[in-house]
Amino acid sequence: MNPGLRCALTVGAVALLPLRGILASPYTAGAALSRATRTVPLEVTVQGTVTDTAGTPLANVQVVANGVNRAALTDERGRFVFRGLPAGTYHLDFVRIGFSSAHQVVTVPASGPEITVTVIMRVATVRLSSVNVTATPTGTDPLNVTQATVQLSGKELQRALSTSLGQTLAKEPGMATRFNGPMAATPVIRGLTGERVLVLQDGDRAGDLSSAAADHLNAVDPSTAERIEVIRGPASLLYGNNALGGVVNVISQDIPTTIPTRVTGYSLVQGESVTPGGVVNIGLTLPVSSTLAVTLRGGLRQFANMRVGGGAAQPNTNGNTQQFVLGSGYVGSRASVGVVFREMDFAYGLPHAAEDEAVRLDGVRRSLVLQSTLNTGWGALPSVRVDQTVQRYSHAEIEEDGAVGTRFRLNTQTTNITARTQWGRATGAVGAQGLFRQYAPVGDEAFTPAADNENVALFAYQELPLGLGRTEEHSPRLQLGARYDRFSIHTKPGLEAARFGEARTRTFDNVAASLGLSVPVAEGVSLTANGSRGFRAPAVEELYAQGFHAAVGTFDIGNPDLAAEKSTGLEVGLRAQTPRVFAQFGAYRNMIDDYVVPELMAFPALSTAPGVPVVTFVGRDALMHGVEGQIESKLVYRFVGGVMGDYVRATIRGTDESLPFIPAGRLGASLRYDSGRVSAGGDVRRVFAQSRVSGGEFDVPTDAYTMLDLNATWLFTVHGKQVHSMTFRVDNALDEQYRDATSRIKRFAFNPGRNAALVYKLLF
Repeated sequence: MNPGLRCALTVGAVALLPLRGILASPYTAGAALSRATRTVPLEVTVQGTVTDTAGTPLANVQVVANGVNRAALTDERGRFVFRGLPAGTYHLDFVRIGFSSAHQVVTVPASGPEITVTVIMRVATVRLSSVNVTATPTGTDPLNVTQATVQLSGKELQRALSTSLGQTLAKEPGMATRFNGPMAATPVIRGLTGERVLVLQDGDRAGDLSSAAADHLNAVDPSTAERIEVIRGPASLLYGNNALGGVVNVISQDIPTTIPTRVTGYSLVQGESVTPGGVVNIGLTLPVSSTLAVTLRGGLRQFANMRVGGGAAQPNTNGNTQQFVLGSGYVGSRASVGVVFREMDFAYGLPHAAEDEAVRLDGVRRSLVLQSTLNTGWGALPSVRVDQTVQRYSHAEIEEDGAVGTRFRLNTQTTNITARTQWGRATGAVGAQGLFRQYAPVGDEAFTPAADNENVALFAYQELPLGLGRTEEHSPRLQLGARYDRFSIHTKPGLEAARFGEARTRTFDNVAASLGLSVPVAEGVSLTANGSRGFRAPAVEELYAQGFHAAVGTFDIGNPDLAAEKSTGLEVGLRAQTPRVFAQFGAYRNMIDDYVVPELMAFPALSTAPGVPVVTFVGRDALMHGVEGQIESKLVYRFVGGVMGDYVRATIRGTDESLPFIPAGRLGASLRYDSGRVSAGGDVRRVFAQSRVSGGEFDVPTDAYTMLDLNATWLFTVHGKQVHSMTFRVDNALDEQYRDATSRIKRFAFNPGRNAALVYKLLF
């Protein structure tokens, strides 16, 4: 057994010892519906009913208890129940497609009668965000979050859903995509991507190689998401390495955290014309007993070569994926435990210039995830959560003649232990995290040695209401935290020692910190400010590369003396959420010391072929600053209008040198008719020319272009519990032939052309 896996399993086993014996606790039935009845010593049940404004019960409303990441689903009578919540204050979030998200704060005592809540949800026309559980370990009202956040769910998610995670998020302010074909398109946040943006699935790291190279996919399919949450800006405090730019969390709820009273599930069908083909997904949650449920998920995606503006097909861009998920969850009065197995098989081609070979990737990602929560009964430390993952990822890069050029293997193990804290009015969390990775490229085109990573960390986070508002929940709030990381990388050159040198080890120690303040200035309006200090350790490709890097067409020579990147991020924002208006505006400044950039060698020490650029990696001090914002408001009758825009400038500090592949500025406007059940409209965006490029053969300037997107959605309910949603949209309706500034293939290939897409989803 490798050391990382042994260490992760040992930490997880020790953390789970208190659960022994608790899992056999008898199920405690519900008490009376009134607060005035008998006390329940082992648990306090939180139950409630959700209706619309006419008093009609709403089925299939997702109720999220933030801070413990528990989720329930209402039945056909609009009822939900949480059992075994540890003592503390919870922000309950109520989400259903076609309705504005509702929010309620509930305080759960250590013992006492059941708590009953009644929630009324209103038909949604204006976009409203619910609590972003990715942004804080405790969950809080979105108006109190001091960093810029994005959440896609419901109609917004169906209007944006695409083949890849990057393309799904690309329209959001501050977001773009690192395009390398329809499958290999990963998120860009405020100009940062790759090793500086962390992708999670249900809160756990996605153990793939998408950050290492532009031609590798995010092995998380957006069509499986119930919602997607994004932190824009440094998030090293909670997530450590790889989060300098931000975090993307795809939430699919594959582990049941409450037990439904009936079989529930969903099915999704999507078809697109720009990548002719489609996707089919289905998921079921089956209650086995009053404390145990099982989940089953499966999906297929198949598509042909992508079409660019004008209708021409981009060769070798077809692909397919298959997914399977099996999960189970136990929910008791003192503890909950869940486990899920996921497998995703994929195969896709890479766009190539006329003189290049057509390369295809064929691979698989498998993961086993354990999540458990123990209710301690202690007032200061009410609950402890343990998450553990074991993941295996591999893919082969297959040449045009069928030969395998390189095989990549990555094994990942993670352990996260988080304890909620309650010190007087201050709520927060303390935790320990472990990340262990074993990376092994094999083949003639492998340009780095095999390497192991070990990252252990401790963090503390606290949120304190300052008590100057009408209520504690709408008072100014201070959010602060600190984190210590120790990150090590060990090379394992094996038989390639003559090429990569003897085994070497680098260790990086770092202290990260964050301080944020939110101040309510009116009903539903808050001002926020945040300062943070974060880091990123250099990757094996930057430290020890020695060979041709096919994804970017360069011969890379690593720099083993690189220091860790250290960022100082500052941002201020304004956020508004009312029944008529949704708005977010922000300005930020991110200074990154020792920012790792590729540098062309004027007198290369080693050359493989004439015309192949030889690059090494150097640390430069970078400055990134920008603005972003959007507003959406009811206008007249049932019409909703909005505007959006973003701009980022990224340079080497003290110079006018631009960082490579920075998004161009954008301005956009939208207008739609929206009754809540039926909506139809569109949006137009002007993307400006990007002439601030790093230069050279790859980061070339891009021209301005205009995008017009149209969409229509119909929602309806059958038998009181089946929720149907159907969205038809036309992306790039003008069939614009364009290149994104962030595209890694912009020098020889265009982005997708006109796309007619149909998305149908059924909740039952």
